[in-house]
Amino acid sequence: MDNYQKGRGTARIQVPLCDKQTVTELSSDFSLPDYQPQIKRLLRVRATVSPPDTYVGSGRVEASGTVDYAILYSGNDGALYCATESAEYQMSLPVELTADVDLNEGLLCDVEVLPDLTTGRVVAPRRLSVKCRLRSGVRVFGTRRLEDAVSEPEKYAVERLCSEAESARLFFGTGETLQLGDEILLEAGDADLRVISAEGEVFVSEVTAGSGVIHARGEVCLKLLCCHESSPMPPVTLLRRIPFTQAIPTDGAEVNCEACADGVCSEIRITVEEGRILCEVGVRLHVRAQRNERFSFTKDLYSTNTACESKKGSLTLPRALRCGNGNVSVNHTLSLEEAGIRPGMQVVDLTLTPGSYALEGENGKYRLTGRCRAHVILADEEDYSAQEFELPFRYEIDGEGDGALDCDARVSAISCRARVDGERIAIDGELAVSMAVRGERRVELLTEVAFGEPFAKSGAAYTVCYPSSDDTLWSVAKRYHRAVHAVSEANALAGSPAADSPDSLAGVKYLLV
Repeated sequence: MDNYQKGRGTARIQVPLCDKQTVTELSSDFSLPDYQPQIKRLLRVRATVSPPDTYVGSGRVEASGTVDYAILYSGNDGALYCATESAEYQMSLPVELTADVDLNEGLLCDVEVLPDLTTGRVVAPRRLSVKCRLRSGVRVFGTRRLEDAVSEPEKYAVERLCSEAESARLFFGTGETLQLGDEILLEAGDADLRVISAEGEVFVSEVTAGSGVIHARGEVCLKLLCCHESSPMPPVTLLRRIPFTQAIPTDGAEVNCEACADGVCSEIRITVEEGRILCEVGVRLHVRAQRNERFSFTKDLYSTNTACESKKGSLTLPRALRCGNGNVSVNHTLSLEEAGIRPGMQVVDLTLTPGSYALEGENGKYRLTGRCRAHVILADEEDYSAQEFELPFRYEIDGEGDGALDCDARVSAISCRARVDGERIAIDGELAVSMAVRGERRVELLTEVAFGEPFAKSGAAYTVCYPSSDDTLWSVAKRYHRAVHAVSEANALAGSPAADSPDSLAGVKYLLV
């Protein structure tokens, strides 16, 4: 029979040990250096969180990292300025380990930290207070042993019904900081150009898995907000695309894995020299890979010479479904009244920050839906101001049917712009998506067996059995404590289908057992 075996080894599968969400509140006070103008109006505080350094041990997960703030404000001279500051964060969570987790194979930890809400308050002309709420997802995985429930199968003449299933195995890696550079040549009339602020987003366009490594290719989308010191004109935006490639070491990854990657610009340094702008960007990439692994397990067993009682349980297995990178456009038009914008105001800058999102599977599609927070910097004849509103987005790819899904997703806005046309404002943007999708499957398996007294052997050579419509070859052999192969050979049954298949006794009216 296809799924009938006399014995098997110990199976190892990856299981989640910790899957928690936690919130960290940061509060920091910053003082601007004397060479920067005083703050007249605070317009935007943008937080960027670098991938954390993590440690798993002694029953806990420790994570720490840095939050970089870009503080945009209008000065007392009526111009725009940006100050950069940093703060550190750390967190600690317990991890519960069970006896069947093999610590010799190590634990795998993935920590995602995202800024949820960042606010600022001016407390003095050059001093401000910043509060940032960080939402962290912490996942720890270990290797579980599925031990054989019988220590002496030959002694008890064990008949074993085995099956196979697929279970996902995940891999994570974080690359070293990748240093990139670019040069922007200026025109003759740009001698007094001043860079107000610089923002960078990472777009990963191609990810492939190798042996112990993930290869990522993409580009940094750099945006510089600039102005001329001698001109009353509103600021202008310079856009650059800086390509990169990096190989990130990832233990356990193989060429048969699907992989995805995302990243942040941890450092941006801009220098304006005569005739050019020098840009230096530090990029940190985080990669994830997954594949399905097959393993065998015991569904049921019995003894042909000894009474026994068995217990069954269920096991929920994760299944790797889809993993990769993509992008999607965001296009919306709102009335100025809906956006909270007064007529006559001019758009200076726009940022899009994707917030919470959810995944659903339907009609063979995976659909990721969420909302972006749009933050618009506006100007009129008197001063600058800011306005926020939300916009929906949807990203859809081919899937494998319906059902409950587990998703690791990172969404970032790699480009966006806004323009006012009459009494309406139009928003155009492009979102980068990194997504790993998994499903679940439950299997029934044998968990415990207790053997009793030996059977008294019957004097009859055969017993005639008339199987019911619910019987299978396995259920009949188990009921009469006969070997499956003996019943099959005595009745000249076909070698397939499996012993527990409803078709294993198709057309059979009686059996000699």
